[in-house]
Amino acid sequence: MVHINDLALLFIFIIICFVKNSICLLPPEFEWKVIDFAWQAGHKEFAIASNAYIPKNNLPTGIARWRDKLFITIPRWKRGVPASLNYVFLNGSHQQPLIPYPTWADAFVPDGAKSVSTASTVVSAFRVHVDRCDRLWVVDNGATNICENVRQIAPPAIVVFDLKRDSLKYKHFFSDAVLRDSTVFSSIAVDIVDNDCHNTFAYVADMGAGALVVFDLQHDTSWRLEHMHFQFQQNASEYHVGGIDFFWHDGVSSLALSQTASDGYRDLYCYPTSSTKMLKISTKLLRNPHFTPQDVKHGVEVVGEKGPQSQSTACDYDPKNNVLYYTELSKNGVGCWNLDRPFNSENTQLLISDCVALEYPNDIKMDFDGNVWILSDRQARFLYDKMDFTQINFRVLCAESTALIQGTRCQLSMIERAIAYIKK
Repeated sequence: MVHINDLALLFIFIIICFVKNSICLLPPEFEWKVIDFAWQAGHKEFAIASNAYIPKNNLPTGIARWRDKLFITIPRWKRGVPASLNYVFLNGSHQQPLIPYPTWADAFVPDGAKSVSTASTVVSAFRVHVDRCDRLWVVDNGATNICENVRQIAPPAIVVFDLKRDSLKYKHFFSDAVLRDSTVFSSIAVDIVDNDCHNTFAYVADMGAGALVVFDLQHDTSWRLEHMHFQFQQNASEYHVGGIDFFWHDGVSSLALSQTASDGYRDLYCYPTSSTKMLKISTKLLRNPHFTPQDVKHGVEVVGEKGPQSQSTACDYDPKNNVLYYTELSKNGVGCWNLDRPFNSENTQLLISDCVALEYPNDIKMDFDGNVWILSDRQARFLYDKMDFTQINFRVLCAESTALIQGTRCQLSMIERAIAYIKK
């Protein structure tokens, strides 16, 4: 007979194994075989008949949590994506349908549309950001059918929603001066200065053309920064994910901001998807629209090398533990680095890896409660092979950050924590 004490010991053993092992599987918070939506009565059938909804063409790529909502973005890669910006409720079912945001009328874009329905319509977004002022920041590429026969039905723009009111707060259309023919905006990071919600800068990754675009909310203006390290590396353009080999020439795509330093500025950590370099740029440079080429040349710092087969689509920062998390595409997992240590192979670690649950980890986000959220979506199959919709294809996983790094290279010792505190 198994005694209660034996069961307790077994449970403790399992917990210890979970914490100490770098290869582990987190239970999914949400999972879907195919993405469906919370349709109004009779609308789904009409959408399918008119090609406004083609289930197999809907692939989620971005997530962000606000209170009881988890926002999920679906770029309009192909035809049949009814809504690019959506959400689910955290307390809902694990396979609940997506709810278009802010409303169906705003989010819906019919097949063949030549313009948007309202100013709140998001045509095609890869990733989003929730800030401490209860705002949802979206960078909209404004294009549909990106993979097949691209159509620009709205100018690229930053769209900001008031989450407390579920309403449009700001919209900034990018000028031709910051756009290029190959521009594809992927990620956005938001920098609130001195806790002043109006004094805010947003940094946007132009993955297609390999550049950063800065938006100054207070003055409703934007400008572009270019640097050789924002471009792809030829030796990092080959991928092997989910049994599929492919080549990408994606430029800078991942952005995360550190804590504010004593001088009032932060560091923006970024890197191209097709690269092994980790880069750092001070917001002192980024916030200055009058920078010179020399400023940019000397202001973009290579922090270190991530190593072979280390391509990554997304990263985010945990201010409590001073840890940067980043996806690891070819390793089907998530890595971490504590910013109080040098960036090298001795101080970085593959935290979690699973070739099924984390096949193509596409986005990673921290929430304000200290949780790490991860989205995996089998994107390589979606683009270069075919999806099996009898299987789970899309997953959202979640873990408490402090527990996730316990016993790893990303957790500082007590002495290291004391030294880091004194330095700050």
